[in-house]
Amino acid sequence: MKKILYLPLVVFALSIQTSCKKSSLDRVPQDQISSATFWTSQNEARLALNGCYGYLNGGYSNVYDDGSSDNAYAQYPWESTATSVSAGDIDATLDLGYNSRYVFIRKYNYFLDNVDKVPMEDVMKRRFIAEARALRAITYFDLARTFGAVPLLTKSYVDPQETAVAPTAEADVIAFCLAELTSAAVDLPATYVGGTGNETGRITSGATWAIKSRIQMYYGKWADAVASTKVIMGMGYKLFRVTAVTPDILKDDYSSLVTFADAAEKEKFYKGLASYEQQFWTVNENSKEVILASQSITNSSYEYGNGLRTLLPPSDLGGWSSITPTQELVNAYWDKTGHTFAAPTAAQRATNYNNGKPTTTYFDEFKNRDTRLYASVLFPSNPWNSFNAGYTFTWGRGGNNNSKTGYNFKKMVDPAYIENDWDGAQDFPIIRYAEILLSYAEAQNEVSGPDASVYDALNDVRDRSGMPTVDQTVFNSKETVRELIRNERRIELAGEGQRNADIRRWNIGKNVMKSTYDLTNSIVQERNWQDKFKVMPYPQSALDHNANLKAAQSAKGY
Repeated sequence: MKKILYLPLVVFALSIQTSCKKSSLDRVPQDQISSATFWTSQNEARLALNGCYGYLNGGYSNVYDDGSSDNAYAQYPWESTATSVSAGDIDATLDLGYNSRYVFIRKYNYFLDNVDKVPMEDVMKRRFIAEARALRAITYFDLARTFGAVPLLTKSYVDPQETAVAPTAEADVIAFCLAELTSAAVDLPATYVGGTGNETGRITSGATWAIKSRIQMYYGKWADAVASTKVIMGMGYKLFRVTAVTPDILKDDYSSLVTFADAAEKEKFYKGLASYEQQFWTVNENSKEVILASQSITNSSYEYGNGLRTLLPPSDLGGWSSITPTQELVNAYWDKTGHTFAAPTAAQRATNYNNGKPTTTYFDEFKNRDTRLYASVLFPSNPWNSFNAGYTFTWGRGGNNNSKTGYNFKKMVDPAYIENDWDGAQDFPIIRYAEILLSYAEAQNEVSGPDASVYDALNDVRDRSGMPTVDQTVFNSKETVRELIRNERRIELAGEGQRNADIRRWNIGKNVMKSTYDLTNSIVQERNWQDKFKVMPYPQSALDHNANLKAAQSAKGY
């Protein structure tokens, strides 16, 4: 698959500027972009637009957002802000993506202010403009849901002082984002045919609707979210499914952990296991489940690959255990029947674990659980033959690059790229169809309570992973289905960077951001939650640059 090449806009401009020799008195300055000499062809516009797509580059780092939540623990504070955020050590010394996002907003605005100069076919120009506007809307949404009110800059600038303006109210920023996405969708195709300028991975009309639905979900615009997700559900997307159980799939033997009533149940389990696990592999990255993705290539001299092969596995597989599942996430996975799992107490678990010499009772906790647990989490005794033949996870407590919680993620690690650090060509899903089904179910349930369409959407997600349908005798009211959907979303999207936003939009931080412990019931991280953490502080560098932010910072409680 040909991928978009994310390179800085300045590289393209300078390459054009230096392509023709001129006299020393007629040279263009080499340290800046000249709009007079750059915007002369469709190819230049395409290269500039590609630079805008750099915002999606490195999307695999979204996993750190789970480390900011109750799903995971990010143990290295020098890698990200997740360690501080999850602990509740939040103040203006942190920059939670404020400045870096405005770097890209400047790129989008520069592109949009200059692309009309380019002599090119009108349909293609409108499409390019729509792509840039959609990317800008995504970026402003990320800013608004993180910081609340932010300066809304829609024109390029030369003097940085032009950006020292009063922040626009969060609701107005979001209205701008929704309007931009609505407008962009009209000029965007449903798919791309491939080739230069038409690479898979560009913003599609489906992606704009998906981002709209995510915005509407975050701000509780339930009826609008129902309408948006219905549009997407009619666009031909579908969940990725493995259709046959191969010998490779059967290499991970779960017969000691899962009781199969018959051969059909066993086949359903292994199909579900493989379907959920393999959707994140490079070989399947162009499935109809993917709506928008961050693209990666193998590690090269000018670009790192997907880093999850390094960040997630344990040290005995060459990983760093940078972001690891919490016990609370492991407890959240359903039992085999699709009902809430009754976890042992922390004290009983520690006794059963027996300081690394588990009793037979210890393994009962992992028997007959949700298929996605086996596909997502390395727990003691979980095999991973696709990564390393004969491998079974044992927690290497202590030492360098070992998990502090007792668990590691296996989800999203492609065994095709395990030889070198930071080497992975698999894309990272920013939005996939499973999220749309869960969003539809949640929004429709909030509008009118559970109806057949709500259960159908949930059952589609469950069936793909080999799980049974929702028990409608237990989950039969708006309130019980709401809790079901929230937990289903937590399981299905674990590690994909959505949990941090979800606990804020649901206003459940005070209930879930508790201190986390390992298998021996020893403290891993003390955590503190304050209601003001629903909105993050502007970084000090932004306050120093723009005095207009100070009142808004105080209003947020920082």
